[in-house]
Amino acid sequence: MEWPVTADFAALVEAAASYVVRFWLMATYLLISIGGNTLSVDAAVQSKIAKEDAHQIEPGKWLVNSSLPTSKDVSDQLGISETATFFLAPVRGYFGRANPAIWEWLAAKTTKANA
Repeated sequence: MEWPVTADFAALVEAAASYVVRFWLMATYLLISIGGNTLSVDAAVQSKIAKEDAHQIEPGKWLVNSSLPTSKDVSDQLGISETATFFLAPVRGYFGRANPAIWEWLAAKTTKANA
């Protein structure tokens, strides 16, 4: 027996796939503004990344969670590739001494990604 594919079913499958990507295939990136670009980098993150997917360490320094596969893709999404000076790299591991909120945010994001 062949199951009919309706528009509602297709929408449900698309929503389920989006959920999987959103919560299990996300990567965390470290974004650091270099030079006098702090305000433009901050504005880009605040306007283009969902609040729950961004953690500001201090002005111009962010942890960003994204389903995009590369740092260049994240930069393009933010619209800063051609306009700002910055460093953007995926976080593969971490160590340091900092505000506990940073570690809590990282743990919450990387636990989902590595589950």
